[in-house]
Amino acid sequence: GIYFLGAALIAKLIYQIHAQRKNDNSYYQSADEFENLAIQILNKLNQTNDALCRQAIIRQIPAYGNANWLELAVAADAKQFIGQRAVQTIFREIWFGSIDQRVTNHAIIFSTFMLWYSGFLSYQNELVKIEDKTALLNDSIKKSHLYEKSMLKTVYIDDSTPDSVQVRLLSDVADSKKPLLPSVNTGRFNKCKTKIAQYFSNIGKFVRAPYIKFLYNLYFHVIFLFLFSYLILCDFFPLYDFQEDKCGSSQDSKAVKGSVTGNDNNPSIIYHTSSDNQYNISKSKPYGFQRRNKPSDIEILLAIWVFTLVCEEIRQLWSIQSQSKRNPIMTYLKTFWNKLDVLSIILFFVGFILRFIPVAECFCAARIALSIDLSLWFIRSLDMFASIRRLGPKLVMISEMVNDMKFFVFVFFVFIMAFGIPFYGLVHGVKEFSWHMLREIGSIAYWQIFGELKALETVENNYEATGYAASILLAAYMFILTILLVNLLIAMFSNTFDRLHVNTDRIWKFQRYSLVCEYLARPAFPPPFIFFSHLWRLTLYILARWRKSKFIKAKYAQNVAGTEYKISLDEKKSANIEIVEDALGDEVYFKFLKTRRQLVDDADLDDELP
Repeated sequence: GIYFLGAALIAKLIYQIHAQRKNDNSYYQSADEFENLAIQILNKLNQTNDALCRQAIIRQIPAYGNANWLELAVAADAKQFIGQRAVQTIFREIWFGSIDQRVTNHAIIFSTFMLWYSGFLSYQNELVKIEDKTALLNDSIKKSHLYEKSMLKTVYIDDSTPDSVQVRLLSDVADSKKPLLPSVNTGRFNKCKTKIAQYFSNIGKFVRAPYIKFLYNLYFHVIFLFLFSYLILCDFFPLYDFQEDKCGSSQDSKAVKGSVTGNDNNPSIIYHTSSDNQYNISKSKPYGFQRRNKPSDIEILLAIWVFTLVCEEIRQLWSIQSQSKRNPIMTYLKTFWNKLDVLSIILFFVGFILRFIPVAECFCAARIALSIDLSLWFIRSLDMFASIRRLGPKLVMISEMVNDMKFFVFVFFVFIMAFGIPFYGLVHGVKEFSWHMLREIGSIAYWQIFGELKALETVENNYEATGYAASILLAAYMFILTILLVNLLIAMFSNTFDRLHVNTDRIWKFQRYSLVCEYLARPAFPPPFIFFSHLWRLTLYILARWRKSKFIKAKYAQNVAGTEYKISLDEKKSANIEIVEDALGDEVYFKFLKTRRQLVDDADLDDELP
């Protein structure tokens, strides 16, 4: 076959790359034209035979390195193609896995908390359901002149039967109307399996659905954030006795100072021993600087939890290496959330290691590292909002606005230095150098944006020449910053919002692909129990590689198949799809050329007119 649709998507990719390199809008227009051709072929195929269209969308194409239409569309950034109904229907079916889509969302969420109830839900045996229909081709396609012409090229014609081409095409496509994925013979299944086995099989189908994996990962991520927050606020104590609190709050220091001066009659240190003898508490030290003999149970649990996340990131990197010939690390780090995962994990273990060093400054550094790390884990939870239709596109808007902020931050930094340093010198005069001076200068200039006018209080009663100069400098700074720069930033944000708000629905539909693929490939158990899934997969991989047992190889193949949505069709079914694709491609391309020729003729006619 000619592979019209795949060729159109590849052409879209090529023209888009040239457009980005040469910054030429004509290439973008050509890329959009090819994408529209692919969309027309897809929609005509879906109208002709939706079941055949589903097969065509997810089937592997050997001519394109076993890629399918979805992968080609994502590589070409074909958001309009991804947003078509046929593609979104596939996404929805993959997202719910084997769960029957007639099951209500309330029943699914209830089953995630009461797992026993999931065994009573309705399920299907195929990841992408292909219904067997008798009406295979649309009448308009049957009567299409180009369709008949395409069949003459690909099908042997029997002169004795005038409609033999159409009859063979219909019969071939009818043969292809079989389930895409290996289905279960329900009659034999019910004879061999008991109701108890069916019940537990349903539970297995439930927990392997990408939507259920997403929900459990969401639940446990919230638990992780709660435990981490409790650790930072109430349960992070040093493991050694330090002479002074290098990083405690000023309130704790004042309280300790008062308690020490009030106990002059008994200057000895008082210890309180807990009932479990795990740690001693000194009343002469701040609460957050009291020693423990070992890390808390929550801290150990979080360390194990993050280690299981490391294993999951390694699995993702390994899967990229097996699927792509490019540098897997660079491919992995192209995604912003993967970069954030790596930074969060590294920062956690840096803080976890520093807390074991018997130096007060290292303990303070550990507290700082873990506090910043907690902020990153909270930001990481934003990725889970991508599944929500109203919130998913907002993440794209935030990322675009951050790009707008890069320009603003640079200009803003220049004005902070231009105002802060002269103003500080005029108000405070010459002082001994200290790194704290930079913080004071930045604070004076930065907080003016938000209406903190302490700088005005320092000069309003100063009627010397330096006071007048500082007042003029402050007035000029506030005028430029609050009226010009801030309004410029608001205008940039408004422009970005308006530009992306028009394509909100298209952006969300495009985001669904990466979300569906991510949770389809994820293990069934969420962190920290995900380690058992990794151990099971690794065991199957090793046994399947070194043992010749058919049972183990079948189990490994079944495990791998559960993480992919692509299917491989035999030559006969692939030929049926290619016949229909070529016929529809001829028709769409003929109409495209006819329309373009008519536009050219009209333009020439306008030029000839006086």
